[in-house]
Amino acid sequence: MTELLEEIRRAAEQVGETDFLELLRWHRAVVGLPDFDPHAPGSYRAAVEELDERRTGQLLRDLRRASRDPKRHRHGADGKPAFRDGQTLRSRLS
Repeated sequence: MTELLEEIRRAAEQVGETDFLELLRWHRAVVGLPDFDPHAPGSYRAAVEELDERRTGQLLRDLRRASRDPKRHRHGADGKPAFRDGQTLRSRLS
């Protein structure tokens, strides 16, 4: 898991903090984890560690895709549901 965390850190540096936080929050919401405080020390690492290994791998894949083509991710062409305020649209309407 340590190697995976290091790869996520490198990929997150390429996409920037805003896009990293958006993707991390989306992946956490999908598995039903609560939002986290990004301003607390060590919160990014703890937030990623709470994801299971499969979901962490998917986060890394999405970060790499976003770094290769940021417009594709920003315009929602990746097929991911809208995520805002710690929830997906589906969870807000349920």
